[in-house]
Amino acid sequence: MKKWLPPSILLAVGAIVTGMALFPAGGGDLEVEIKKAPYIMPAVHNVYADPSALNGKYYLFKARIKNTSDRTLENVRVRYRVPGYIEWTELSVIGRMFPGQSGVVACYPKFNDDITKKTTESLEKVEISIDWDGAGKSDTVEEEFSFKMMNRNEFAYSNIPGSEISGYADLYDNNDLIPCFVTPSDPVVKYYTQIVQEKVMKGEAASITQKPEDAARFMLSLYEATLLSHMVYSGTKGIPVSADDVSSLVQTLRLPREVITGNTGLCIELSCFYASVMSAAGIDPIIFLIPGHAYPGFKMQGQYYAIEATGINGEGLGGISSAEEAFQKGQKQLQEFVQMAQQGHPGYSIVDVHALNQRGVRSMALGDDTFLKQKVDKIAENFGELRTNGNERLLAAGSGNGGGGNSGGGNNSGNDGGSVASGRRTSGPLSFTVPSGWSMRQRPFPQMPVYTLLVESPDQMANAAVYDVPANSVDEAMGYLQQLFAQYGSQLQYQLNGNQLQGVTYSNAGSWVWSGVAGRGPAGIRIVAAGAGDYALQQYTPQLSSIISSIR
Repeated sequence: MKKWLPPSILLAVGAIVTGMALFPAGGGDLEVEIKKAPYIMPAVHNVYADPSALNGKYYLFKARIKNTSDRTLENVRVRYRVPGYIEWTELSVIGRMFPGQSGVVACYPKFNDDITKKTTESLEKVEISIDWDGAGKSDTVEEEFSFKMMNRNEFAYSNIPGSEISGYADLYDNNDLIPCFVTPSDPVVKYYTQIVQEKVMKGEAASITQKPEDAARFMLSLYEATLLSHMVYSGTKGIPVSADDVSSLVQTLRLPREVITGNTGLCIELSCFYASVMSAAGIDPIIFLIPGHAYPGFKMQGQYYAIEATGINGEGLGGISSAEEAFQKGQKQLQEFVQMAQQGHPGYSIVDVHALNQRGVRSMALGDDTFLKQKVDKIAENFGELRTNGNERLLAAGSGNGGGGNSGGGNNSGNDGGSVASGRRTSGPLSFTVPSGWSMRQRPFPQMPVYTLLVESPDQMANAAVYDVPANSVDEAMGYLQQLFAQYGSQLQYQLNGNQLQGVTYSNAGSWVWSGVAGRGPAGIRIVAAGAGDYALQQYTPQLSSIISSIR
C-alpha cells in the first residue's frame, strides 16, 4: 500500500498552496507585494539556495517593491529571517528608487545541511524588513508570513493547486526535483555500492570500461542483490496516475538508505535507490515515469536501458521475476515508452539525473551513520549465497568463479582466472583454441541469452564470440542475430559461403570486422565469430586467423 499522508494534512497542503498569492504590505513610502512559495521541502534545500538552479524557479518568496512617495529613496535594502533556521540576512540593495519606480527581490534561502534531519512537518514563519538610507523606525516596512516546512521524506509532485491542475504537465510540475532524492554521495549508499561490487560482481567495476554490457551487468547484479536480501516491493503504484489523482500530489518517500536498510520500497523509491547506486558506480542513471509507475535504467553511448525493479514483488503481489525477466520486461516497457513519447503523450517522461544535476538539482546532504552501515553488513550476509547456489542468472551477470581479468569478468567455464593459458580450448561443438593471455567469460551480455561465450584480448580490441541460436538453418540464425543487434543500435552485415562467414558489424563505437564458422549446436545453430575493430584488425590478424583455423 502507498504511504499516503492523512487527509487532514493534504487539506492543509491544499490550503497553503491556494494561499500562494500576492498580498500587499508596506508603509507610506513603499508598496510591497509578497509572492510566497506554498511550502519548503527539506530534501530540496540545495535547489532553493541556488538562484541559477532550474532558472530560479524555486524560491522562498519574491518581493515586488514600488516607491509610492514623491522623493527618491537611496539604497533600498531587503532583509529576512526564518526563526530557528536562518538569522537576519540581507538579500539585496536595490539602490536608488525614483518616485513610481518598482523593483523585484527574490529570496533563495540557504538552510543548513542539518535541515535534512527534520522528520516532522511544521508551520514556520518568515520575517521581512525593508528600509533605506535615512528611513526612521516608523518608515521601515516589516512584514511576515507563515509557510509549511515539510519533513525530509515528503515530496510534492506539483506546486500547482489541485483545483488548478489541467493536465500531466501540471501534475508533474516538480518532476525535475526527483534527483534530490537520488543520493550517490550518501556514505551509506556508497558503502552498499562497494559491497555489491565486491560480493555480487566479485570486484568488477562497471564504471571503468563504460561499455553498455558492463553497465547492464551491474544493474542486473544490483537486482540480484535485492532478491538475495529478500527486498520487498511494498505497493502497487507510486506516482500520480492522472490529473484527477490529486490525493497523491504529496507523498512520503523513503530515502535510498532507508530502502536499503528497510529492505522495501515503492516503485519511485526503488527507482531512486537504483539511480543512487548506479550513479555511485559511475553509471549515468535514468528514471522513467509513466502514469502510475516508475522504473529505473541508464543511458550509455546514446542508448537507453531499463529494468523492472518491482519484479522482486512480495507476499501476495505475484511471482518473483529473475534478473533476466526483470530486464526483458524493462526493455519491453522502454519500447512502449519510446512509442508513447514519440506520440507526444505528456505522461511519459524521463528524469535524467546527471543532466539535472548539471542544472543545479543537487541531492540532499546526508551524514554518515554507523548503525545503518551495520544493517547493510547484516543484509550483505545473504550475498554469500552467490558462490554456492549454482544460480546461472548470476553467472550470466558476469560474476564468475575466478578472478577478474582485463575485461572485468572471471572464467565461468572452469576454475581458471580471467587470463587463459596457452593451448586452452573452449568446450562443446565448434570449440577453438584460446590465445594466451586472453580472458574468457560465459554469457557476457545477459540481455542476449544467445550470446553464450566471449573470449577477449587483454586490451579488449579483439575477441571471439560464440552464439547459440534456436534456429534450423544458418541463414535463419543470422537473421535472428541481425534483428537482435538492431535492437541495440547495431547493424550486422554478412556473407555466407558453405559454413564459412565473413561480416562487419556497424555501431556508434565504429566498425567490427569479423569472420566465423557455423554448425549445429546445443540449442540449434552455433556460430563462432572472431574479429576486431577496423583500427586494430591488422594488429590482431595472426591471432584471429589462428582461432578460426583451430575450430573443430
